[in-house]
Order: sequence, then C-alpha cells, then structure tokens
Amino acid sequence: MSFRLPRFPMLTIFHNPASDVSVQAVKLLRQASVNHNFDVDIVDTQIAPPTHQQISNIVDFLGSGSITKGCQDILAPEAPKASTVAEVQKILDANPGYMRKPLVVDWNKGKAVVAVPPSKLNEMVKDVGETEK
Repeated sequence: MSFRLPRFPMLTIFHNPASDVSVQAVKLLRQASVNHNFDVDIVDTQIAPPTHQQISNIVDFLGSGSITKGCQDILAPEAPKASTVAEVQKILDANPGYMRKPLVVDWNKGKAVVAVPPSKLNEMVKDVGETEK
C-alpha cells in the first residue's frame, strides 16, 4: 500500500524579482496560501519564460474566450500589437520582457490576472480551492 500526500490547488505567478509590484504580489500570495490552502509556484521569467502552450492558455484565460482581448492583456503597453496567439508568442520569443508581470494563473480554473496592483489577486485567492457550481 502506498501513501500519497493530499494535493493542494496551485497558483503560478510569472514574476520579475526586480519589480516592487511583483515582489508585493508574491508576498500577498504566500500569505494568502496559508489561509486558503493552496501552493504557490513562483516562476522567474528572466530564467524560465513561459512555454508556447502556457502563453496560449494564458491568452485564453485573460481574454475569457476573446483571443484579441487576451493578446492585449498579456503584453506590456510598450510591446508591439498582436491579435493572434502566434503573434504574441513571436513577440515574447524575441523579447520576454514584453510580458506583463506579475501575472498569476490558476490553471485548474482557467483564470489569469495581471496583478497590478497586487490587490487584484484578492478575489482570485478567495476561490482557489472552491469548486465551481
């Protein structure tokens, strides 16, 4: 017989440690994870940028089904404009710094939010472990 530890839900934060806002968002997530029973996956995008599949999912999550909106929301204002996932991937391959950060993703619920300001995370962390009705 094997023993398996229970798995908590997880939120991933795509993070820039040089950004005060991003550092605040990580701190908020770590504090909230204790009360709301979820794990935090911190991804330093300078070391490990998101994969093409992750970008595709994030665009979908940010746009709530609108690819155009998701393409606009994932890219920083100074980035070239994109209207398709392929264009976003090409832009981020050339310059990963164009991705807006901190960006937090709940992969299980299909939700993402750009946490500027970090208080935008409050609603997301409240329902991390709750099941959809």
